[in-house]
Amino acid sequence: MKKIKHFLILILAVFLFSCEEDFTTPPVTSIVEGTAPTWINQPSSDIDTVLFKKNEKEELLSLSWNAPVYADHVGVRYFLQVDSKGNDFSAPIEFDRISDTQMTVTIGQLNSALIERYAPVEKVEIELRIKAKSNEDLADLFTTPFSMKVTPYLDVPVPSELYIYGTGTPAAEVTGALQAHGEADIFTKYLKIKQDGLFKFSEKQESGGYDYNFGKFAAISDNIEAAGDEAGNFKFTGETGWYELKADFANSELTIAPYVFGAATYTPDPAEVYLVGDYNATVPAWSPDNSPALTKKSDGIYTIETNIKDGALLKFVGQPSWGDLDWGNLGGDGNTGILGPKGTNGNIQFDGGDAVYDITFDLNAGTYTIAPKPVFPTELFMTGNGVGLPEEDWNWFEPLQLVPVHSHPELFWKIVWMKGSGNFKFAPQAAWAGGDFGKTGDATDGVYTIGGEDIPVPSTEGYYMVVVDLANNTIEITEPKVYGMGNVFGGWDSEVPANLFTVDNANEVIQFEGVPNDGELRMYVAAPTLNCDWWQAEFIILNDRIEFRGTGNDQTRVNVTTGDNISLNFKTGAGSIMTP
Repeated sequence: MKKIKHFLILILAVFLFSCEEDFTTPPVTSIVEGTAPTWINQPSSDIDTVLFKKNEKEELLSLSWNAPVYADHVGVRYFLQVDSKGNDFSAPIEFDRISDTQMTVTIGQLNSALIERYAPVEKVEIELRIKAKSNEDLADLFTTPFSMKVTPYLDVPVPSELYIYGTGTPAAEVTGALQAHGEADIFTKYLKIKQDGLFKFSEKQESGGYDYNFGKFAAISDNIEAAGDEAGNFKFTGETGWYELKADFANSELTIAPYVFGAATYTPDPAEVYLVGDYNATVPAWSPDNSPALTKKSDGIYTIETNIKDGALLKFVGQPSWGDLDWGNLGGDGNTGILGPKGTNGNIQFDGGDAVYDITFDLNAGTYTIAPKPVFPTELFMTGNGVGLPEEDWNWFEPLQLVPVHSHPELFWKIVWMKGSGNFKFAPQAAWAGGDFGKTGDATDGVYTIGGEDIPVPSTEGYYMVVVDLANNTIEITEPKVYGMGNVFGGWDSEVPANLFTVDNANEVIQFEGVPNDGELRMYVAAPTLNCDWWQAEFIILNDRIEFRGTGNDQTRVNVTTGDNISLNFKTGAGSIMTP
């Protein structure tokens, strides 16, 4: 029985071993082929297209195909492959793994794939196909390829507004950046650009905007190169001049070129500029030969003061006739403040209400401004417990009237005695009748911004110069500086140190001892914010009193003799010329 038992066990073992051999899958010796997928709608190979960033979400291709056929049902994944035509897909770009047998390809998707390998804004001929992939035992299968010609774009966001700034332009900082005119993703600006100057762009006139610096355009003109600095600025290598700058985001091109119309090459500094149009009852409508000339304030900047009616139309011309020099609103009729030359512009439209305006024509910045002429008070007074005589504390007295500056209705000045403690304020009349003002915040280098707070006097008692600039909204408190001028002091140069009077606070006078020459005595004051010519802040001594020119004509002349001493008491208004 034991032998029979052992024999049956042996037979069972052999049987089980044989069964195991029968159920083992033989090793694979070759990949199993199948039937390749076929197109349901064969894409055309006649496509020749330029891709644009603005259309990135639009559908470019709609692809569908039949599934491949393998011996058994298997799971299949699909990939879109892209390669250069004729490269036989030896190094394809592959993307979009899906399990469905159809896909759409947007402009942005294809562009993202292409710029991994191809240069933007250059046409390339490519082939595309679908790859079907199952598992490692089954061959990859492919549709027939189709070809297309395509020009990808540099993937840079297209701004809704564009501003230019940098040392090569009139706007060095982004906060003062100059706006370009935008249309169809092309931004144009006409302005003065300096040779070897730097510049770049921002989407807004403040920090934190998208930085359109070097590398954000696929093509640039020959007069632009990389500045090589950390900020990524562009550098302009052409001659300093007035140029048309185009930032073309549709084609990713940045160009700077001179602007020529007819026989005229536009420059930043024409000899003459006239205001033409239909803008008031005095100037004949659209008559360049009867239109007023603007005043040249500095190179490239011209101004004029004029009445403007409602419904006014204006332009600027560079000759007293209709000719090739002509500037208006860039891009067509309107009032954007952006200048455009002839062939690019329309009329400037403005509702002026028959008021007086200051018009500034700025070729450097490529801008024009129309601003209501400010109405400044003709008088200005100060009061407070920190200035003047003791009995004048916070009362209004004529001795504390400021001096107006000739030809500058926005400027007033006064040398005043300050007591070392206390405050003061200003008003356009010697009374608390409205319009009074002081400062806001702290001073920077002695200059306050106009506001409603009382102004503290310096802690050291003595004479101080006060300058109020109503155009720039500043109040300056500084050391008084009185200078002599003219033949008595040896010449007509301004702010000569040898001609500076001495401040003697101990005796409450400002004086000059021993004038160097005989002649007519002329004196004036100066201060950092007193932006005027010396004669516009002039004064004399007449009948032992300090008499200020203010807005008046040339003053009566008073002669002095070599060696005479000049003494000025701005606290009392007394003045004296004394022979030693």
